[in-house]
Amino acid sequence: MAIGIIQVDLHNPRSGSYYDEIQELVNKYLWGDHSLETVNALIVELIDDELMFFAEEEFPYAELSRCKYSVISQDTFIKLQQNKMLPSKLEYSSDMYGNFKYENNEFIHPEGEKNYLYLNMPCMVFFQNNIVTFFILYEYGDKFVSYSLSYDDLK
Repeated sequence: MAIGIIQVDLHNPRSGSYYDEIQELVNKYLWGDHSLETVNALIVELIDDELMFFAEEEFPYAELSRCKYSVISQDTFIKLQQNKMLPSKLEYSSDMYGNFKYENNEFIHPEGEKNYLYLNMPCMVFFQNNIVTFFILYEYGDKFVSYSLSYDDLK
């Protein structure tokens, strides 16, 4: 299940303003550079700079950025929805990225390394214009994220 759904508005950072290098990445993305390299760099920076405003202090941020993100396939998206890991009203987009593979109802390392869940936390990131939504997926444990949206907020 998603233990947290966090939305970041690229035009209105919770931190007040971005550092120069983050602002460059935000501008690059908003001006049309949706390359995997830019998306990965932006995700990592948003995790480091913005998620702290939405999650509890002990939230393990580093576990979200240890693996590179890649486009989630529609088949993987459907499996995640069927297993109630994602909201049922959410529709698939090719602008969804994950730091995992999902096979046989298990999160695995995208490059096949063992013990994925030992050092990583599965996360799907959805880019929709200037809104970036983080779906923090976790099969075990307590909730770490203190702010989440309702399904109606995802429309």
